[in-house]
Amino acid sequence: MPEAPADDPGISASAVTTLRLIAGWAFVGLALLNLAMGLDSFPYVAFHLVLLLAGLAMLGLQRVGRRPRRAAWLTGGAVAALGLVVSALPEAAVDCCSREYSVRHGFPFTMIARNPGGWHADGARILIDVLFWALAGMLVLIAVARLTPAPAGPAPARLAAPPRRAEHAEERGTRTADDENVRGLP
Repeated sequence: MPEAPADDPGISASAVTTLRLIAGWAFVGLALLNLAMGLDSFPYVAFHLVLLLAGLAMLGLQRVGRRPRRAAWLTGGAVAALGLVVSALPEAAVDCCSREYSVRHGFPFTMIARNPGGWHADGARILIDVLFWALAGMLVLIAVARLTPAPAGPAPARLAAPPRRAEHAEERGTRTADDENVRGLP
């Protein structure tokens, strides 16, 4: 089996990049289409704005800058986890979902609702809220990574200048057959 070129990222890196781009385009498309349909309520607009920003960030991830450090990962993870938990605790004043339940919890959509008959958990809306808070955490992670200063340390070493190549035919003519990569073929 032939070896892959040195600049080939490999099948797993290519697959991850492909999935990231597909998700980015899907998020941007869904957000723009749903926002074009109307601005119903604050939770609806907030969800689709986060979806739009996250999709754009996924499409331009190579332009984000340096890799996130520990502070960025901790901050982004905290926003995702705490946002989900804290938004589910208080009663939500949403009027879009689970109208038959008088007490609703969750943001941007109702995850858990209660009426005099008992509690109701909506699995699809729980997944959507988890997605919302994960994407919000990703946006915070990117922002913190961009805003934190670069680590103090030695300056990156400069690459050595490549060896000077012969520019004139007379200089190139002094090579031997072993100098060529074809190993002496005429």
